Amino acid sequence: MGTEILLYFYGLVCLSMLAFNIVYSLYLRLGDRKLDQRVSFFSRAVSDQLQHIRAGQPVETRHLASLNRRLSRVSNLLAYDRALEALPRQDAAVESYLHQIEPTILYLATKYRRRENTQAAFFCYFLAQNRILRQMPMDEIQRILVTFTSRDSLYCRVNALKALCAFGSAETIVDTLLYCDRQSSFLHAKVLVETLLSFTGNHAELIRLVWERFDRFSNGTKRALLDYIRFNSGAYCEQMLGLMLDPKTDKELRLAAIRYFGRYYYLPAKQPLLEFVSSPDELNWEYAAISATALSNYTGEDVDAALVRAIHSSNWYVRYNAAISLESHGMTYEEMLAAVGPGDRYAREMLAYRLESRRQQEETLLV
Repeated sequence: MGTEILLYFYGLVCLSMLAFNIVYSLYLRLGDRKLDQRVSFFSRAVSDQLQHIRAGQPVETRHLASLNRRLSRVSNLLAYDRALEALPRQDAAVESYLHQIEPTILYLATKYRRRENTQAAFFCYFLAQNRILRQMPMDEIQRILVTFTSRDSLYCRVNALKALCAFGSAETIVDTLLYCDRQSSFLHAKVLVETLLSFTGNHAELIRLVWERFDRFSNGTKRALLDYIRFNSGAYCEQMLGLMLDPKTDKELRLAAIRYFGRYYYLPAKQPLLEFVSSPDELNWEYAAISATALSNYTGEDVDAALVRAIHSSNWYVRYNAAISLESHGMTYEEMLAAVGPGDRYAREMLAYRLESRRQQEETLLV
């Protein structure tokens, strides 16, 4: 009897789960249908306004009033976002439309400024995704977006900074970075670099302003900014060399400067890199390891000799990076093996490891 009750109970649970899944599936379909209806509504409304613009008339006031009222709800903003995605990007009428809805965007910015993080984050995403801000160099919106970057939501901070990058204002971006740094509400270095790479303005101008105020940033932000500069400009070799050689500079910043010279060849940096890779200081092995990688960008017998010596290092990463750089210089496995000699088992094991890794990579490419 007890077993039968247990089976009936189990069957009831299964039926309940099945019913829940069916109801939830219907709910999702209903939600998708409602979203499609909203998208169609906004598509028709925007299409009507584009016809007005092509006829030489402005966007209707009632359309702006409707947007003010409807887009205050995030569900409608999502539908409006989908409708704008379907518009042709290289169309004068579309650009004119985006410019004329500027009052609505400013109104919505003031509304979503008081919303919770998820809604505020989506509003920032909406602005950046549709490149609306390219048409709207408005200081007021930028000031509101800056306040979003200090919220406790990572998603909100990232989207706010992306929206600011869509403005293309180098001055605003630098001011925002300083503001966030002071508020201790900043992003992970990789996220910050990726976001800055989406900047739509003049990167050279942004880097110039960053460097002018570089000393005002915290070391964590400085590290991210150095990586951003490395991906964009080779015009700061002299400044990077100064950072790399200054023993008072934070270690992570000096390492970032070494990586810079692995991307951009700069003859005055060659000798310091050789000294780093040859340093016997095992406590600061990072300098040797990253310098070994950077030296792949430099040639010469002195470079190859220093890298061969580095393969004898007690640190695995130094040996590994040195072997890769020698490979990039065209040195074969047999040549490296002969240069290393038979006396160091760890060096020979590293070369064997690199040979096997290269063989596996070649087999993967052939598949």
